[in-house]
Amino acid sequence: MRRPLILTITTIILGFMLAVQFQTTREPIVRDTRDIWELRQDLEYQKKLQQELYNEIAKYEQLIDEYSKENAESQVKALEKTLEELKKDAGLTKVSGHGIILTIEPLLNDENLAGNEVPRLQPELLRRLLNEVNTYGADEIAIDGKRIINTSPIREVNGKTYVNDEPLSPFPIEIKILSKDSNRLHTEMVTSQSGEEFARENLLLTSELVDNVTVPPYQDQIRVKYMEEKGDS
Repeated sequence: MRRPLILTITTIILGFMLAVQFQTTREPIVRDTRDIWELRQDLEYQKKLQQELYNEIAKYEQLIDEYSKENAESQVKALEKTLEELKKDAGLTKVSGHGIILTIEPLLNDENLAGNEVPRLQPELLRRLLNEVNTYGADEIAIDGKRIINTSPIREVNGKTYVNDEPLSPFPIEIKILSKDSNRLHTEMVTSQSGEEFARENLLLTSELVDNVTVPPYQDQIRVKYMEEKGDS
């Protein structure tokens, strides 16, 4: 009886991983007005996601093969370890490591802003920035203390920018990013095209290299589609 149970648990875990990987944010369909640079950034990001998925599939195929060669107790321990790894991959655990902190604030100081409209961080500008940091090797990201996962929505609601269905805080806004090659990521962001785009919106984008960055876990409920609970046959 243990072996069918182990295989059932393994199937559920794999289904959860694939559902999280392929789940996308549902937003109104709008006309694509991105330029070549934006399309190239998005293409590189999608290629990265695809390669990560191939790597995950290969890893869990190997795990399933290993489970079949172990006893029941070892299989349960291996499944528990796999579940913890999946939670980490899904962004459900706090992680720390080398990285950078991006800070977004008005380009003008408070005195120069007097009598002028305070700039606003547009959702599209923020999405472009995320595409860029992902292209340059970002592993984990938190915007304004909100963990970003594959299904995180970034949208405008009543003239305000929302991340994970919560409004952004007033400036300055911090974006914490973990990366295996934080030096390269920092260098790329210092000379980034995003800096120029932010400046055109009267916003200043700066990057700081940090030895220890902590990214909080994703707090909202993950909605998993295309999975059904089945009773005992």
